[in-house]
Amino acid sequence: MEAIPIFYILATVPGLMPWEQEYRFLSFCHLFGSVAPWCGSFVYHLFMNIERGEHVYYTLLKLDMVGIWVSQSFGALPLVTATTFCFSPVWKWFIIISYCLLSLWGLYKALTASSPWQRRLCFALPFTMRSILTFFRTLDVWVGGSRIALSHVYLQDGVSILGGVIGAMRIPEKWMPGVVDFYLNSHNIMHVLVVVAVYSMHKATIKDFEWMSATDCNASDGNSTGIAIDTTFTSNVEL
Repeated sequence: MEAIPIFYILATVPGLMPWEQEYRFLSFCHLFGSVAPWCGSFVYHLFMNIERGEHVYYTLLKLDMVGIWVSQSFGALPLVTATTFCFSPVWKWFIIISYCLLSLWGLYKALTASSPWQRRLCFALPFTMRSILTFFRTLDVWVGGSRIALSHVYLQDGVSILGGVIGAMRIPEKWMPGVVDFYLNSHNIMHVLVVVAVYSMHKATIKDFEWMSATDCNASDGNSTGIAIDTTFTSNVEL
């Protein structure tokens, strides 16, 4: 079943991306981030029953975690870029590079984690940084990004957290041992929530691309911190 989203995403998402020179890398990040969790999960589930010992199994599990990491890191770069779109170059690249470094730290922790909770908490620092940026987006000051995309911005991380918690706590099978082994167990629920999260990430990214294409930061006024505030934000967001 994990192969179905891979083919669907590769068949539909590339045609929706703005592959112009200035957005080519971000379009690649979004496509890569959307399909990566399913690739890692597909390989993990396909080979997880091979009897080659614990080392092989945990290698497959790490591959699954790398797919999630790609989605959380590469997949979120359009969001971070849109939020800092009208910042001065120094501030913009400082935030983007900081986010990349936190993501690399998360990858290291994911590959060395020894428990389900550790594997999920390794994404805490990048998530915290995205949450701070999202908070400032709700204030409609200092930062950019489409206001229309906000609900999807909330969902892409909120639903992911919910799925991670359900998976780590083994809900509901810990309450009903043996009853939901084949359906409606925590792993099934988590995969459904991943679909919702990736869909929300896609919708938010498309709206942010539209906002960046319609926004002229050179027409904005600057403030004392060197961060440019887009004065045409309200009118452009409806385009």
